[in-house]
Amino acid sequence: MRRGQDGIPAFWKQQLRRLLVWPAGALIVLGLGWFFLFQQLDTERRRLELRTLQDAHTLASGYAEQIMRELDTVEQTARFVKYDWESRQGDVHLGYADEQGLFLDPSRLLVALIDGQGRVLTSSAPTTMSTAAAAYILPRVRSGLPVYFFLDEVPIKGRGGPKHRLLFAWELSDRDGRFAAAVVIEVDPAYFTMGDAQAVFRQNGLLAIVGDDGRTRALRSEGPAGTIRRTAFVHAPPLRLSSGSTLADGKVWFGDGRPRYVGWQHVDQHGVSAVVGLDYEAALAPWYAMRSAWIGSAWLGTVTVLLFTLLAMSNSLRLARRDRDLRVIRDTYRMATEASNEGFYMLRPQRDERGALEDFEVIDCNRRAAELVARDRCDLIGKRLADLYEGHTLEVRMESLRRAMETGYNEVTLGRPQESFPAKWVQLKMFRYGDNLAVSARDVTEERAHEEELIRRSNEDPLTRLPNRYWVEGHLRDAIARAEREDTMFALLFIDLDGFKAINDTWGHAAGDELLRTAACRLKEAVRPQDCVTRFGGDEFVIVIEDIADAFDAAQASERIQRAFRRTIRMSYGEYVVGASIGISLFPTDGKEPRVLLQNADVAMYSAKTHERGTYRFFDGKFHDQLKARLERIRELRHALADDQFVMYYEPRVNLADGSITSLEALVRWIHPTRGVVSPAEFVPLVEETGLVLKLGDLVIDKVCAQLALWAKNGDKLVPVSINISPRQFNDTDVAQTLRRALELHEVDPRLVEVELTESSVMNETTSVVGAIQAIRQTGIKVLLDDFGTGYSSLSQLYKLNFDGLKIDRAFIVQLGKTEGGVVIVRAIVTMARALAMRVVAEGVETMEQVDMLRALDCDEIQGYLISKAMPPAQSQPVARNFVLMEAQDS
Repeated sequence: MRRGQDGIPAFWKQQLRRLLVWPAGALIVLGLGWFFLFQQLDTERRRLELRTLQDAHTLASGYAEQIMRELDTVEQTARFVKYDWESRQGDVHLGYADEQGLFLDPSRLLVALIDGQGRVLTSSAPTTMSTAAAAYILPRVRSGLPVYFFLDEVPIKGRGGPKHRLLFAWELSDRDGRFAAAVVIEVDPAYFTMGDAQAVFRQNGLLAIVGDDGRTRALRSEGPAGTIRRTAFVHAPPLRLSSGSTLADGKVWFGDGRPRYVGWQHVDQHGVSAVVGLDYEAALAPWYAMRSAWIGSAWLGTVTVLLFTLLAMSNSLRLARRDRDLRVIRDTYRMATEASNEGFYMLRPQRDERGALEDFEVIDCNRRAAELVARDRCDLIGKRLADLYEGHTLEVRMESLRRAMETGYNEVTLGRPQESFPAKWVQLKMFRYGDNLAVSARDVTEERAHEEELIRRSNEDPLTRLPNRYWVEGHLRDAIARAEREDTMFALLFIDLDGFKAINDTWGHAAGDELLRTAACRLKEAVRPQDCVTRFGGDEFVIVIEDIADAFDAAQASERIQRAFRRTIRMSYGEYVVGASIGISLFPTDGKEPRVLLQNADVAMYSAKTHERGTYRFFDGKFHDQLKARLERIRELRHALADDQFVMYYEPRVNLADGSITSLEALVRWIHPTRGVVSPAEFVPLVEETGLVLKLGDLVIDKVCAQLALWAKNGDKLVPVSINISPRQFNDTDVAQTLRRALELHEVDPRLVEVELTESSVMNETTSVVGAIQAIRQTGIKVLLDDFGTGYSSLSQLYKLNFDGLKIDRAFIVQLGKTEGGVVIVRAIVTMARALAMRVVAEGVETMEQVDMLRALDCDEIQGYLISKAMPPAQSQPVARNFVLMEAQDS
């Protein structure tokens, strides 16, 4: 064996440093452990002392409230005596009142009346009062000031000494308001210390009432098991602050010398403080027990570390000897493999007593192989897999190696188990060679990163960098599996931004993109870090909130989100406020599949937007049914448009002057295959909301022109027919062009068609509105303003838009004959129309009284149920002729 210059074998010199590392490390670990132990014990003690001080202050506040309640009882008794005194003009007998049970708690409270010389006039029980007490009380009550908590010592016959009483006094005046007597209430100090105070008295605690002068007015002190103790205060310094708590020196404050945590609360306007004392040793008893247990555990850990150090030193020597024996083999193998960029391992299987494969030992490797596991070659050789990996990672690698031993070859790609490993992904190829395994390892991080980037791009929203809708369904499946496994619930929030479309349409997509990025940041800030925020598409976001206790947690998260969006969003295009409508579905109550949960949350969000934007709603099956019914109705409307289930009814307009028909108003009706005629009030709002009104409007224009052509072909008398144009149809389509095509297709005279526009369609008074009305009039079609009076049209608007007539809304016609205001409004509308050379039509006429008043007001035409309700084309003109005949007979 080679020896050094000092005669010590070279092997031992090489291993000496390695051996000394273990005891040095053990000393460092033990030193740090004991240091942190005492640090933690000190922290726990300070925490317990602070909590005890807080408890003392809280108990003192509660005791002050109890004192105030007991004072209310005393003052109530004084008010009763004062009332009796004034009502009886001084003829008061307190002994009789006490016998009748009129005083509260007579065993503790004694009531007396004294005159100006301190003599007792009457009392609820025999009493004595010291001269000092009378001298203190009378000057104060004469000046109108009540006396609170005056301590008097009353001698008690047959007993060892005086008995302490607390005195309260108030002035009694005669009829002239002069001092007549004083009502004095003597109270046993125990009256203020009664009640259940287990939190205070369980061990050497006390309750006390201390005056602002430092004197004790009342005190109760008990030891363990309720043992009554003598007065504990030796000296209570005046309590300077209105409330507080402190650790009181037992030698200065208390007769028993025991330190206590003292809390106090001043009882306002009464000159005393409520004091609570908690025993120091009792309060810190849990800490002493904890310290004893922790130190015992620390000693046990110390012994364990020392034993482990000895075993580690022994194992180090054994490994060193093995390393020396295998050095020649390693050096030869290294020369052949070091030049390669791949790592190479030689593994020897380790079997148990029954021959079962339980582990693998690294018997050789090259430099690159050691780098891939963040180790040195000398440290890696001789290690088992169990020394390198643990948990799930160890199981995966053992399974791969077992398969290679069984089949002779295996190939896998595995991720790194620790951040310290240089390669994020490694491809392993395993070959069985005799009883050993040869393993090659290649870093495939770049190839895997490229693959992950492609996956990330397919699952990430490029604008907000949030996961997208394709990713969220997979995440939901994982969340459902976790919730079922752990028996928990989670919430899915479906969020839609209110006002996004207006900003996007006004300022363009750049502003919309900036708003979406800001919204994504606010959503992430409003929820917990572990909650998943995704952009579902457009201005819709989905948040998955896992591990919640109940629906209230989801509601709180929704409120945080809505508070986040109440703040102004500052963008390069200006400052804006957008809202968030949120729909919530819960697992498992609202669904157990990802698509069902998303669908139900979407339904709940739609409910929030429908009822009140900027709110949140939970999924409601009833609303879902309503929504399904609405969608079914929309489907039926689309089918009705395709199958031509709409027909036109006509309501006549009559000239008030001669009773002749001047025009017909075309009204659309839906002839449902199973429900029959459907009211317009039921389907018109739906077609307006869905945009089907554009197709329906074109259909109505075509049907009216076709009907006019049919009447002309049959030789019927023709009158103009007015067509209602919806605001959306007027603003979104070229109505004039549609009318021209229909007139040309059916060869109808333009003078036989009129158009009715609502005020909401034209209230903007823009150039496009004026141009659209002029284009319609240039075709020869007259334009009327419908439902006049319900909007915000001005005289200047009517003048600029140049209507041929206006129709007074039925809401004003109903008021005729009922209120004077109805006549005034209709007269003003008629006068204005006359000034603008427009004809005036009154809608909703139902009585002859209304007809007479409209004729007197110089109205041109009327229509309504009095004339005729809307009827099919075949019945429209006969009804009108009957009305003309009736008018002729009446005339």
